[in-house]
This record gives sequence, C-alpha cells and structure tokens, in this order.
Amino acid sequence: MPQSQRHLSSFRPQVEELSERVLLSATVLDLTTRGSQGAVNGAVFSQSDAQPTGTGFIRSFVRIQTNAATEQGYNTEARPLQFDENNSPQFTRSLKVGDVPLVTVNGVTYREFLLDVNQKASAPLISLDQLRIYVGDAPNLTGYNATSKQLAGMSPVYDLDAGGVDNSIKLNYRLNSGSGSGDMTVLIRADLLGADVNKYVYLYSAFGANQAANSGFEEWAVRAAGADSQPPAPSSLSGNVYLDNNQNGAFDDGDTGIAGVLITLNGVNDLGQNVVLVAATDADGYYEFTNLRPGTYSMLEDQPYGYDDGNDTIGSQGGQTENDRFFAIFLGAGVDGRHNNFGELQQIPQ
Repeated sequence: MPQSQRHLSSFRPQVEELSERVLLSATVLDLTTRGSQGAVNGAVFSQSDAQPTGTGFIRSFVRIQTNAATEQGYNTEARPLQFDENNSPQFTRSLKVGDVPLVTVNGVTYREFLLDVNQKASAPLISLDQLRIYVGDAPNLTGYNATSKQLAGMSPVYDLDAGGVDNSIKLNYRLNSGSGSGDMTVLIRADLLGADVNKYVYLYSAFGANQAANSGFEEWAVRAAGADSQPPAPSSLSGNVYLDNNQNGAFDDGDTGIAGVLITLNGVNDLGQNVVLVAATDADGYYEFTNLRPGTYSMLEDQPYGYDDGNDTIGSQGGQTENDRFFAIFLGAGVDGRHNNFGELQQIPQ
C-alpha cells in the first residue's frame, strides 16, 4: 500500500465479535488475515492497517533484532542491554504510563501499543510467543529472569502466558509491507498499568519460537500525542452533591441537592498536559466537567460546612473511591461519566 494511502484513522480496532475468539486454552491466535482480531487474558490483539510513518506519528520504545530465528528484549534506559535490543536510545528507551494512549472499546478503557514486524516476502509469517508488561518506579531497570518471569524483581501486570498457558500470536508481514507503519495493535486494560502516569512501563517480548524470525527488526511503539487525524471525541464527568435524607447511601427520591459545593478535577490528558478545573454545584447540587480529552483524572469534593460525611459513589466511567475523592479515572474518548455522587448526612449537634 502506498504511504500516501495510509491513514491513522484506520488504526482503531473493531472488536464487536471478540467473544467468539477469546482463547480458552493454549493455542495460537491467528492474525494473518486482514482485519483479524482476538482476546487473550483480557488484552485485545488486532491486525492493524498501515499507519503514517515517522516520529511525528509513532514513537518507538524498543527495537529487537538478531540473526537467529528467535529474538527477545525489553525497553529500558539501562546499558548494557540484556538481549537483542537495538542499543540506540532513539529506539530502545524508557516509556511512561502517561505516554501510552488511552482507547475505550465497548465501555472498557485500555492503553494502546503498536507492533511493527519485518520478514522476508517469501516467508512472511512470524510469531509473538511471549509478551509481559511491568510497571516500575525508575527508567533504567534491568535484569529479566526467564525462570521467574520477573523483571528487576517485579512480576508482570500482564502476561500473554498467564497461568502457565503457552499462547502465541501469528502475524503476516505481507499484509503491511515496509518498516515503521505497524502490523498489530495491542490493547491492555488501563487499570493494570495503574493511575500514576509518571511510573514507567516495561514491555518484554519474544519472537520466533513457532514462526521463525528471518529478516529485519521487530519494533514496539506508541502513537505520538496528538497524532490522530481527527481530535478525539470530548468526554465529560458529572454528578451530584446531596443530603442523604433516607440514609441509604444512594442519591434517590427524597434526597436533597446541596448548592455551592466546590469540586476540583485534577489530571493529565493524552497530550501530557496537566489539567486543573473547578466546578461549583448548582441549586440542585449538580456539577459537571465537559470537553475533556482522554486522560487519567481525579475529583475532590470540598466538604460542605454543616454536614457530616455520607456515602460517595463512583460514576459510570469507573475508578476508585476514598473519602470525598474519586481517583484512578481512566477516561477514554467520547465517554460520558455520570453519577459521580458525593453523599452527606445531616450534622448531629454535639
């Protein structure tokens, strides 16, 4: 396919029928036909149409190449490298959680990775036989242990072979010839990587055990921030601050909204920008934040004077809850997160 015809908008996976292809036992997920896809241990693997090339569109973070039939490696700032990684910091480097784009599919928010493979046209098949993802506190961790499957003493947050099941992915280089354009996308549940966008992501992969590597390099990348051909659909977060008159822990009939309560939204969006917004509840106790980009967010309630704490309920977009605060909200594009409700109780005189 000519590069002029490669459009980033085709990058989005379509996964309406994934339930028919979920791996239930050790097997090979076949992605050798255009548009093929499947799920393994909660991750979504999709054959990818070719993307625009160059650093303006994708950002490589580990490149693996060797003359042998099998190859392996992981990204890090540490040197020397342990396996078959390219030594250049342009191609093998650290990666932060916040640098991995958020994608929402069927109501689930994922982090999105891109794999580009290279093979001989006469023998285009290659297998991805191991894939493990780790999250650490430093950019230069090293020391992968093939026996324990740990990296620098860390256990993986995602493992293609979880439970000792020897899964693999079969890919076809000829579907998208050329380097740097992408052959497969992998969606990993965002909650597995955590809410701290400044932690570091490590991706270990191994190729060639089932379908031998024979030419060029294999490269993992992420889309550059703002590389979409169109801006993502805006998202929103909303809810109520209310007096729980019937003390059942839910905002329902008979409860009363509390006006003038300040809610502060903090986060980092997919462009790496810090976001701080403040909203005040209206006469009905309602508040909202609109036109949000994908990102990781939290919301904090300013406890209203004259009330005791009641029950707080996280909204439809999901996340975690602590007193007067919702956090670890992984917001994808076009998400309408409703019913983020902060409950209060009538204060009992002392």
